[in-house]
Amino acid sequence: MSASRIDQVYAGADAPRGDFVFDERVARVFSDMIARSVPGWLELLRLIGLIGGRLAQPGSRVYDLGCSLGATSASLLARLPETEGAEGVRVYAIDRAPAMLEELRLRLKPEIERGRLQSICADLLDLMITDASLVVMNLTLQFIAPEQRLSLLRRIRQGLRPGGALILAEKVEVVEDGGLLTQLHADFKAAQGYSQLEIARKRTALEQVLIPDRIAEHQARMREAGFERIEPFFQCLNFVGWIAR
Repeated sequence: MSASRIDQVYAGADAPRGDFVFDERVARVFSDMIARSVPGWLELLRLIGLIGGRLAQPGSRVYDLGCSLGATSASLLARLPETEGAEGVRVYAIDRAPAMLEELRLRLKPEIERGRLQSICADLLDLMITDASLVVMNLTLQFIAPEQRLSLLRRIRQGLRPGGALILAEKVEVVEDGGLLTQLHADFKAAQGYSQLEIARKRTALEQVLIPDRIAEHQARMREAGFERIEPFFQCLNFVGWIAR
């Protein structure tokens, strides 16, 4: 397994300029970056694994869309039975960033060699989803252009088996509280050791890349895409997770 490194991408004079990119520099420190940037990250991963263990159907496919370094895939695999043959469940880890997938393949090499995990470099907008009992988008939809989000959710819905489910976790836009949750999120990152300069630089880099929706917008879109039952299972500050069936 590749060693985790401390995130200092936006700390020094050589901090990236322009929009945030999932490149080699980010891939090297991403585990630390996301744990220190997303409140409740480890608990969110654990819950996704538990949900996957209950909802994944024998002989089906499970998709981890926007898999990054494979933390979500690993949590799912830990809860899925190691059944061989037609009854086995295979996880498909999809990301369009080669640097992230290269790191994933190092971290999850044993699962890939056992045939339980397949990693694919692809744009989610070009991906065909078939025979899936579970699709997970863990902090992924927010990086898709807003006008393309509904069509992607519709394709996910069409690729699900009867009784299949989508797990969607997102950073949400919260305006009703006067910005309190947004301020608390910045406080959380500062408490994890990020300087105000790092927080400001990264916020600027993400402004045109990570575009959050409000909770009501997410729920309305999932219903429009064909999901009939939508249940929240997680919220920590301005991060929310749903199970859509």
